[in-house]
Amino acid sequence: MAAAEDSSQFDILVIGAGLSGISCLYHTRRLFPSWRVKVFEAADEVGGTWYFNRYPGARFDSEAVSYHLSWDKEFLAQWNWSEEFAAQPEILRYIQAFCDKNDTRRDVQFNTRITHANWNEESRLWLLTDDKGARYSTRFLITGVGILSAPQLPNIPGISSFKGQAYHTSRWPRDFDMARDLKDKRIGVIGTAATGIQTITAISKEPGIKSLTVFQRTASWSAPLRNTPISPERMAQYKTQYDSIFQQCAEAPQGFLYGPDPRNTFDVPEEERIALWEKLYSERGFGKWMGLFKDTYTDPVANKAYSDWIADKIRSRVHDKVLAEKLIPTDHGFGTKRVPLESGYFEAFNQPNVHLVNLRETPITTVTPSGILTADGREHELDILVFATGFDAITGALAGIDWTGKDDRPLFETGNSDKDNLAIWADNETVTFLGLMAPSLPNTFMILGPHQPFGNIPRSIENSVNVVMGLLQFVKANGYTYVEPRQEAADAWYEHVVECSKGLLSSEISGWATGVNTNVEGKSRRRVAKYSATYRQFLDKCEEAEKAGWTSLYLQ
Repeated sequence: MAAAEDSSQFDILVIGAGLSGISCLYHTRRLFPSWRVKVFEAADEVGGTWYFNRYPGARFDSEAVSYHLSWDKEFLAQWNWSEEFAAQPEILRYIQAFCDKNDTRRDVQFNTRITHANWNEESRLWLLTDDKGARYSTRFLITGVGILSAPQLPNIPGISSFKGQAYHTSRWPRDFDMARDLKDKRIGVIGTAATGIQTITAISKEPGIKSLTVFQRTASWSAPLRNTPISPERMAQYKTQYDSIFQQCAEAPQGFLYGPDPRNTFDVPEEERIALWEKLYSERGFGKWMGLFKDTYTDPVANKAYSDWIADKIRSRVHDKVLAEKLIPTDHGFGTKRVPLESGYFEAFNQPNVHLVNLRETPITTVTPSGILTADGREHELDILVFATGFDAITGALAGIDWTGKDDRPLFETGNSDKDNLAIWADNETVTFLGLMAPSLPNTFMILGPHQPFGNIPRSIENSVNVVMGLLQFVKANGYTYVEPRQEAADAWYEHVVECSKGLLSSEISGWATGVNTNVEGKSRRRVAKYSATYRQFLDKCEEAEKAGWTSLYLQ
C-alpha cells in the first residue's frame, strides 16, 4: 500500500510501546507482512505502564500467570515467574524478554512523542507530527496509550515551591535506592488509592526513614494480597495449565480468575455467609472482591453487610481505634471502586513514625518550600514529597495529542469557541463504537478506548487487538482503504453501555472509572466511562458486528 521509497509513509502507525502497542506489532507483522508498520514510544524502552511506574512497592495485584500475553505459546513455556504477584522489575523484564524473543524493537521508534494527528481528507491519510517536528503519514492509526498513563498532580497552591525532592509515583527516578535515598528522611505521601497504598506500605517498611506522613483525602477499601513465591515445581505445573487459566479468565465477568458466587447474600444463613467471607479473605488475590455473592454490587443492603464485615477486619489490624475509623471509607461501599490489595498497609499505621493527616478534617492550605501547611495552621516539614495522585484516566493520554479529525473537527474541546462547537467529544462526553472507533476519526482504532471493559488489562488488550486485527483483515481482503463508524452505530453502542451501567452501585460513585477527576477541568460530573457488562458480552457484540459484515461502518 505505502510507497516503499518514502521513509515517512506507513500503512499502520501505532502510538505506545506498552502491552497494547507490542501486541499490535506482534500481530501486524504476522498478518500483514507486506505492510509498513512502526510504533512510536515516548520512553527510551518498551514497557508502558510497567516502564514508568517503578515506585516503591509497585507490583501486580492480579496473578502473574493470568496477566501476561497469551499469544506466543513458545515464550509462555520459557518464561518463569518468581512470585504469584510479580513486582515491577520482574514485570518489566518479562515485557523486555517478550520483545527480545520477537525482535520487536526494530520497529519501535523510541524517545518520540506524537503531538499532533491530522486527518487529510484528500489523501485519506493521517498526518502525524512528533515533538521534534518530524512528520509521518499513515493509512491506519492505532492508539495504545493506556488508560492510566497521563500523570496528574493535585490542584494545590504552591505545589511548585517545594525545595525538597518531589516525585509523582509514575515518574519515579530510575536510579533510586530505598536504603540510601530514604535514610533519615521525612517523607510525605499524598494519595491513598492503589498506588499510594503500595508506596506507603513499602516506605513504611524501610528501617532507615525518620518519619512517614500520609495525607489522605479519601480512604480506600483494601484487603490482603497474600503474595507467595512460586517454586520451580509450581511454575512447571502452571505451564501445563495455561489453556485452562486463559479460558477461566475468558469466562469470568472481568477477565480475572474469579467469578461471583451464584447465590444472593441473604439466601444463605449468616453462619454460612460469614464462612464464605472468611474463606475468601484468607486466600490470596481478588476472590475477596470478585468471588462474593452475586448481589454484592447491586443490592446496597448486601454491600453494606460485607462492607461492615471488612471494616471490622480493618479495626482489628489498627491499634489506635480512632485512627482505624479514619482509615475506613464512609463515602462508598466495598468494591464499588477498584479494590487495591495490600501487604501490611493497615499495620503500617501502628508504627510510631507513621502518621495520618485526614484532609477531610484539616485540608491542605498550601505546599511550602519546606513541607505542607494544613488548615489547622500546622506545617508538616518534609524532605521528600510523593504524589500518589493518579492519572487523567482513560482519555488523558489521548488528550495529550492535538487531534484534527474529519471535517476539521478536534477530538476534545480546545477553548476556541468556534472549534469547540465541532468537538467530537464535546463536554468530555465520549461516544464510540465498541470502544474501538469514533465517528469523524476515520481509520483510527483505540486499544483500551472509552467504553471498553477495564478489568484484567492484558485480557482486555488481547480482546480489543483481536477485534481490530480481524477488521483490518476484512478491510484488506475486500480492498477497502477507509473505515469509519456510522453515527447511529456509535449512538446505539453508547446507549447500550449506559444501559449496562444501570443498577450497579459503582455507577453511583465518583472516581476515574465513572469519569470524575476533580483535578481536570470538565471532569467534575459522573458519566459512563467504561463498559460494565462482562467480557463475554463485549466480545458477543463485536462478533455480532463482524457477522453483519461490519454494516455499522462506512467502508470504502
